[in-house]
Amino acid sequence: MLSLIGRAIAHGAVTIINAISCGLGAALGVGLKTEATVKLTNEPGRIEGKILSDPSENTILIEKVVRHVLRRFHLEDQYGAYVETTSNIPIARGLKSSSAAANAITLATLSAIGEEVDDLTAINIGVDASIDAGVTVTGAFDDACASYFGNIVITDNYERRILKQFYPEEDYAVLIMVPAKKAYTSKS
Repeated sequence: MLSLIGRAIAHGAVTIINAISCGLGAALGVGLKTEATVKLTNEPGRIEGKILSDPSENTILIEKVVRHVLRRFHLEDQYGAYVETTSNIPIARGLKSSSAAANAITLATLSAIGEEVDDLTAINIGVDASIDAGVTVTGAFDDACASYFGNIVITDNYERRILKQFYPEEDYAVLIMVPAKKAYTSKS
């Protein structure tokens, strides 16, 4: 059922094995999170986004994710969207802020249009949009899976396959050193 407003949360992650060199990657989900709210509008083609926690950041990923979801369901000529995100994940610091944003926006948009897809389809919508937006080198499938599922994932980013998932028996404290300067993956 169409609700016109959708909300969703996705979590950050950290890299265990970087997939840029060979396409194989591993990442660990962490408790940091991004929240997205998507409100459909009657202005087809117009997608406006705000990153409330870092308003100076580019919103191209917001636009691309919403467009990918609407296009998948042939709704791009019926709706536009207004999207707000807020997050405690520092942007461009290696904590998978783009993957978390893509996942949260995908799920919130699906909720707003009243549609459901399986988990890997949702992840792949966000990965495709991230590539389109130019915020990733490999598609960051490993990061997106760790953000979406949590725990530890090992993936083949080229084939977009999960090779292994690990579920630690207890919660672990993770110490994260956040660099002072932003470093965008797409510029590396």
